[in-house]
Amino acid sequence: MDSLGRRAQLMAVLDKAMDHAQKAQRDKESGQHGLFGVFQQEETQATQDRLPDTPDWDEHTRLANEKEILGFFITGHPLDKYRDKLEDLRALSVAELSAIKQSTGKDENLTTAGIITNLRVLKSKKGDFYAQAMLEDMSGSMDMLVFPEAYKKLQDKIKALADVAILVRGGVRIEEGANPKLTVNDITSLEEAKVPLAKSLRIRVPLEVASESTIDNLHLLFSQRKGEAKVLFDVERAGDFMVVMEAEGYNVLPDRSFIAKVEELCGRGAVRVIN
Repeated sequence: MDSLGRRAQLMAVLDKAMDHAQKAQRDKESGQHGLFGVFQQEETQATQDRLPDTPDWDEHTRLANEKEILGFFITGHPLDKYRDKLEDLRALSVAELSAIKQSTGKDENLTTAGIITNLRVLKSKKGDFYAQAMLEDMSGSMDMLVFPEAYKKLQDKIKALADVAILVRGGVRIEEGANPKLTVNDITSLEEAKVPLAKSLRIRVPLEVASESTIDNLHLLFSQRKGEAKVLFDVERAGDFMVVMEAEGYNVLPDRSFIAKVEELCGRGAVRVIN
């Protein structure tokens, strides 16, 4: 369908196209087409058929409309762009949560992510509000419960983050004869969720492959990615010696991107995270 034009363009002319089709049908039924009227109509229609120069939908709008109209996503998933972040956060998938056989402890928090759907706010017998919903990710969906105590502090967040990729912390409740349920303690937008970073790194620099260019590139990378993590260098020649050196004044931001760039320079596995 996208070959016919951008979706935003097609939606912009949808009402007009439907009106024209209905008018054409009425004209046909009433026999209002003369020989010259047909050609005149074709000229007018050729002008009207040009699609407007409308900016295309952003990813969020495109996926939200797919879900609303079709009931599922077809060109992607809202969690796709967060795959690395979810891995860094050690988030469990819905499928992994659903496979848990015993309820989690009261103070045990698991991390997962997804999209809230089918949200319902209900009132308990005691008169307290709580919420039921479904949490969907790329592996499936599961029931989600927000008990009254949690709902009091999360109600605004829950409503604001509907249809947005969220990070959820909570437990799993297992009841006999029922599917596992996710009990929510906290939620946050995945866009705003922060990945805990390492406090220090050890970087192995093998002299067999390192060159003056390697050191220059490391120096440039460190200056570009300043942060709070300390760095130790293990400068070594295999089978001969190793010297540990601290990079004073070169604290870095040790995220996934930084580690990947260091390993491009020093070899795979050259970075060890120390907490």
